[in-house]
Amino acid sequence: MLITGKPASFPSEMRRRLTSVQDEVRWYLVEQLSLARGLVGVDDIGQRREGILAHFGGSLEAFRHLGVMSHDEINDWNDRMLVALGIKPPERVPGVAQFVWVGDGEPPEPDLPLTPSPFVRQVPGPDREIDVRGGRLRVIAVEMYRDSAVLRWRVAPEPDLKLVFPEEIAALERDVAELEEWAADHLRATGQQHLRMMRLYAFELEDDVGTRYLRRGGGQSGGFGEMTGETRFMPAPPTHATHLVVRWLESPVHIPIT
Repeated sequence: MLITGKPASFPSEMRRRLTSVQDEVRWYLVEQLSLARGLVGVDDIGQRREGILAHFGGSLEAFRHLGVMSHDEINDWNDRMLVALGIKPPERVPGVAQFVWVGDGEPPEPDLPLTPSPFVRQVPGPDREIDVRGGRLRVIAVEMYRDSAVLRWRVAPEPDLKLVFPEEIAALERDVAELEEWAADHLRATGQQHLRMMRLYAFELEDDVGTRYLRRGGGQSGGFGEMTGETRFMPAPPTHATHLVVRWLESPVHIPIT
């Protein structure tokens, strides 16, 4: 459920008394908090929280973009919304990303271990590169830990985004078609970068005994057409598995592990 609009109980003449953009923003935010507080008692509030927070967070980001709210003000108002929805705001730690459980009941147990997992062994990848949609992938190694496996990889050059995300790139071109050239270039580059950094390097792992592996973290870095990184999978490969298959953009790389 999206919370939008101005309640009819606020006379229009009161709005005409607002003298600045900041006043308009505050008016809007207070209304959203009031409406959210009114929803806390409904049966499906656990399902609605995520949508409410997403909508409210998008509004805050828009106000930041317009220059009418600072980073600290956004954090403050976001915490107010959490409280309004009956959620305890997390203690903010500079430079640390935090997640808040917004569903019903208790949050699930964390998948990642609270202490480092012991290293077991390293399996080298094949001494070759494979062509993937205009790019070249090399699997450097798979590190085995007691509860996980870490894939280490290198891509150089990177694939052609138009071949990987044809529909998304076409939609982006439609979005910027009527803009001035400088604006279109900027938004085009930004949109492509989001695809590149958030969706492009989504590796998958399989084995010959049907283990279901889940991605649990990782990262990448690079530039000038080259990217290196790691992807963690859980659980660890079982001892009776004889080989792994790394898949990237539907292209497989087979790795014997016996």
